[in-house]
Amino acid sequence: MRRTFCSLLFASALLTAQIAPPGGGYQPGAGYYWVSTPVANSAQLLTLVCKSCTVDTPTHDVPVVSLLRDTLGDSERENDRVMFVWLLGYSRQRIGQRLLAAVPFFYWRMGAPGGDSGTKDLTPLMDLSAPARPILPELGRNLLQWTLLDPLTRPVRASSRAYRANAADDERLHLEEAISYLEQAPSGDSAAEPTSAQLDVVIARLTLRKQLLGGLVGQRQAEQRGKEERFERERIRSRNWELLRQCAEKTGLLFEPLRIGDQDEDFAVVWFPVGGSGPEPGPSTNLIWKILNLRNPWSDDRLDNWHGPRFTRAIDANGALLAPEAGAGTPVTLIPLGVYSLNYPRMPLLLVDFRDKLHLKRHELTQRTVNQIANGLIGVSHFANWYYFAGADVYDFVVSRHGAAMDQPARHDCYSQFRAALAVDKSVDPQLRSEMQKRVDSLAVNPLESSPQDELRSMEAHYSELQAEANDGRLLQKLQLARRAELADFGRSAQGRSVDALLHVASIGLYTRRAGENPDNILALDRERRVTSNLDFLDQVLRPGTQPEVAFDAQTMATSVNELSALLPEVKSQTVKRHAAATLSRLRQLTKDQSLQADCAFAIAGITGTVEGSRTGIAASARSASLNYLAPLDRQK
Repeated sequence: MRRTFCSLLFASALLTAQIAPPGGGYQPGAGYYWVSTPVANSAQLLTLVCKSCTVDTPTHDVPVVSLLRDTLGDSERENDRVMFVWLLGYSRQRIGQRLLAAVPFFYWRMGAPGGDSGTKDLTPLMDLSAPARPILPELGRNLLQWTLLDPLTRPVRASSRAYRANAADDERLHLEEAISYLEQAPSGDSAAEPTSAQLDVVIARLTLRKQLLGGLVGQRQAEQRGKEERFERERIRSRNWELLRQCAEKTGLLFEPLRIGDQDEDFAVVWFPVGGSGPEPGPSTNLIWKILNLRNPWSDDRLDNWHGPRFTRAIDANGALLAPEAGAGTPVTLIPLGVYSLNYPRMPLLLVDFRDKLHLKRHELTQRTVNQIANGLIGVSHFANWYYFAGADVYDFVVSRHGAAMDQPARHDCYSQFRAALAVDKSVDPQLRSEMQKRVDSLAVNPLESSPQDELRSMEAHYSELQAEANDGRLLQKLQLARRAELADFGRSAQGRSVDALLHVASIGLYTRRAGENPDNILALDRERRVTSNLDFLDQVLRPGTQPEVAFDAQTMATSVNELSALLPEVKSQTVKRHAAATLSRLRQLTKDQSLQADCAFAIAGITGTVEGSRTGIAASARSASLNYLAPLDRQK
């Protein structure tokens, strides 16, 4: 009976989420704006600035994320690329922090990083010009761990695995922090802000960086992945929003979306109404309390002598909470029970338990300790002891089906989003915000992690240094190196790229294959980016394998084909030419548009260099053009 009741609750929440979005109505960009700094008239340093994002000085704006967009000195958007991403609060850790991160079972944050300014801290969070570059170093570190460090003594194995786990968590925290900022960023076609497609690519690249082989995804696939990730997050938020609201209603509690850091759809708070009547008689609510991850407050004697924060709010005739600025309604005294993230994939995730400060930390430390004992002290192997990990996966699956949040990376992402939003918050009640800050600080168990307040203080210093690099040519030098590497990589075979990557890793990053310095490099890069963009578009057109003009505009496809026809004769890479010829041949077979078929034939003839084919293509194009011209006259007759 209880399982049926809980299943119906989930189904109802999912159905309601399909037909009714959350009630926030927040529009991206409401609390953020972009600042553009030119870089030698051929690139832009775009910085996302949060409006009034410091609590001590509410009128002070804070720069949070910077992007280096290579425009090649023109106003076209087709050949623009975002090359680097900086999270301005990100700094290198002190040597003491790194040493403590290698100590097994050390679960305390150690404060600010070493230094708030200086070029040594200005490390890009990600190099988007070479997203696949971190793959081989990560594989090398894994092999080094398995073959060299693990067979050594137990202290070496335990400390090396502890450091790698803390370093991976710290990188994931900053990646998710940058994503949470960029999801709130405005976009447009003006020269002073990135386009929505560019933001999708950046967000997708940062998300894929969390995966070992995520850097192998192509540019067009990354853009599509960014759009899908945004839709998926909205779906999860909507479902969790409705599920949490229904759980609160079934248990006699009050649900309220919580606007933190200009994000009013990501978090929610559950309140206990003092003097309330409790849940209505009906099925047992034990499973609902497991979903909420809270002890039943109606049987908790501590709330009778509660010394924590209390708030007075108003409710309407239906018992729903009114906004604080709405003066009408019946006043009621509320005690906060928990703050939830609505971004956890399976259910609302409890981030703050106001009655038990150590509740969530105990769960986090227990899971981390078990992992460190198994991997570090005992040395359980994925290959020799596969049955242990199979059993652990089965256990996690069963426990998660009963309401526990067992996905540690997803929990870590939700925690990262919450700490970033809380750091720049300016709208929550100061007393409630202080209580949340105390409890979320207790979840910081990584010695490499810095406090959000320390990161905010370092953001302006790092932004000033980036502007100085943009003005004195240092950013341009870094950009030119990335351009030459992109030119050398264009049309490179998979085997050649693998060799280049191996040489880069073997030389500890000292060797990178680059094209020579040439005044015509920008023209060549413009041509090759346009070729890549058009080929990616046509590959996307052909992916379904159906008649392309059903889903795509024939004129847009013709423009792309004609541009390829003009650019490809100057391309030297035979790999790219073979790719283009195969794509155009496939498009010619699928389309029913005679004009587009003629354009494809003419472009293929230009690639292959067949004169007869070129003449045939020109004749077909002329016939198609004459038919298109005469068709309106025939209709008039």
